[in-house]
Amino acid sequence: MISHILINNNGVLEPADQAKIPAMDHGFLYGDSVYETLRTYDGMPFLLDLHMTRLERSLGRLSLTLPGERKDLEKEIDRTLSGYTEVIKGEWETQPDLALRIVVTRGVGPIGLDMSLCPETRFMIYASPIPNFPDDLYTHGIACVISSVTRNHPNALDPGIKSGNFLNNILAFRDAKDAGAKEAFLKGADGFIAEGTTSNVFMVENGGLLTPKAYGILDGITRRTLIEEAHRAGIDCQETDITEERLRSADEIFISSSIREVVPVTTLDGKTIGDGTAGPVASRMLKLYRERVQAEL
Repeated sequence: MISHILINNNGVLEPADQAKIPAMDHGFLYGDSVYETLRTYDGMPFLLDLHMTRLERSLGRLSLTLPGERKDLEKEIDRTLSGYTEVIKGEWETQPDLALRIVVTRGVGPIGLDMSLCPETRFMIYASPIPNFPDDLYTHGIACVISSVTRNHPNALDPGIKSGNFLNNILAFRDAKDAGAKEAFLKGADGFIAEGTTSNVFMVENGGLLTPKAYGILDGITRRTLIEEAHRAGIDCQETDITEERLRSADEIFISSSIREVVPVTTLDGKTIGDGTAGPVASRMLKLYRERVQAEL
């Protein structure tokens, strides 16, 4: 619900239904912005340093700068978290775990494509409650489809830049919705499986993990964490090219994201994967990820 979302609007904390952005902000006009999404556990942002580093990397690749120093934006994140229950009058006695979306835009300037038209960047931090995901999500999984939409070529708009231009993903997600599924997988320009619209993808083959190479995808922080945990646990995990046919024949498939963690895919294009429930590797990776969360906190 919008009424439960708090926005730090360039330093001003306000409910989402009251927040306004300038009509001449180039983030709105052109999608000229970058963002990061992360979540809190017990009120603490998880892997904030990694998310901030990736944000700075995306900014640099679009010749954008932080509005101030990194430490200043981190202080604003703290302000947003501490101010949430004061500004949002919800049904919570204590602050729920939150999803944080950190956005930096080119800023306000005349219509035009010249980056120098905007003298100052702007930021917004969105804080919203993490949904109460049912246990069934992690045991019976979700249905996915392989989209007819191709992922942006890295020489066009590189998916490695977490930009505010999301039309490629929106069009792919339409395929999922039309099929009654929860996620869509895009193939890259090379024809190999790339990633989901809001997730990275893993498959299990002969007990080992496979995931698409980082080239041409957003190298998710949860994805990278899972690769680390798999190696630490002695699970073979390879970053490789995955064909559509290989994915369809997988013993298990699961997706990863900061908000949903590790979610099994039990149906792909209407075909049951495995026995239609979470497989042993997906369940173990979820356990390892949650143990990593506790260790980090």
